[in-house]
Amino acid sequence: MFLRKTQIIVFIFILFISHASTAEPLDTILQGVDGKRYALSDYIGKGKWLVLNVWGTACPYCRAELDALIDFHELHHQKDAMVMGLTLDWPTFEYPDKEQLSEFILDYFIEYPVLMVDAKLAGEVIGKKVDMIPITFFYNPAGELVLRLNGVVTITQLEKIIKDDRSGYQIEWTDVVPPEFKQDKN
Repeated sequence: MFLRKTQIIVFIFILFISHASTAEPLDTILQGVDGKRYALSDYIGKGKWLVLNVWGTACPYCRAELDALIDFHELHHQKDAMVMGLTLDWPTFEYPDKEQLSEFILDYFIEYPVLMVDAKLAGEVIGKKVDMIPITFFYNPAGELVLRLNGVVTITQLEKIIKDDRSGYQIEWTDVVPPEFKQDKN
């Protein structure tokens, strides 16, 4: 009987530790360009898809996908999915300039939350290394990180992904990837 109770206690402890290590980064408070403070845990697992796009204003590939992200957010944010941007400086992967970013957001009519990060913080929050842009992470309505999509996303891809019943974490590449980040096909 003592052995069984010990096993249960150890199991609960391991479960608690593993949950704490995965939940903690999502609770990190991030500064939005709008001056608000955000925690991804307020959005993940709330019955909607979260499309988390890591990008930079000076990255031409990131700018190329903005219309798709903006349109997708507009079509879905009231019902089944939303977009959130984690923005860093390109090419340094450091924090972006807040004033420049604010102007950019106004110029492009971005209405989804845009949070300022550097690559290290973005990686810590997501729990996956941020080593290129643009990259987009997809959290399903249950809150599971199910996909990392490397490269420029299209609205067709975004629509297809949220209709797919994915499980388990996958990494995929789009057709358009910045040359410096292209996957070695060998």
